[in-house]
Amino acid sequence: MFGRKVVVATASVAPAILRPTPRLAVVGNEPLGVYEQLAKELGFQPAQLLEEKLLRFLNENRIPVYNYREVDQYMASQAEKAGKVWIWRPLRERDKPQGWVWSGRASNESKTANQSRGHGSYRDEFPYRPYARAVPIHILRQVKRIQDQFGDRALFFVSDYADPNPDPFIMVTAMDVQLIVFGVWDEPGFGTDD
Repeated sequence: MFGRKVVVATASVAPAILRPTPRLAVVGNEPLGVYEQLAKELGFQPAQLLEEKLLRFLNENRIPVYNYREVDQYMASQAEKAGKVWIWRPLRERDKPQGWVWSGRASNESKTANQSRGHGSYRDEFPYRPYARAVPIHILRQVKRIQDQFGDRALFFVSDYADPNPDPFIMVTAMDVQLIVFGVWDEPGFGTDD
């Protein structure tokens, strides 16, 4: 009326955070042979070499990885809907590193919260006990392949936020190696087939 345009106010809604999609790991193109052999002869096992070998193994075996930041954002959005914080739990008792602590990040609801127990944290305490739910067989087969290649140096963890139906991610790491997320499944009823 009177030449005025009607302006409709719209509520600002944050875009939904979607579950991340996997990609094959980006690895170096230099052969490791000579370096790896000399390091082995010297008894030198740097974490950087192990990390590169892990990423190359995943790439060569066509096991895609997830961007950690995207996993963290997705898991935080899911956990916060339930009023929770997501954490990493060891897959098995043997994956519990003694004395390790990973500080997480504070939730959106509590920017001043203790980040040592924030999103993506791990502590050698009861809430971070080994994962108690079934894991799909295709994920267990990937764990076995990685373990067979890297032995006890590879430790496996599953994301959790104490919800009846989370979508858990699984990752592998080692001392001073980045957290490498390589799988996810739907809860419940993920099935037992590949």
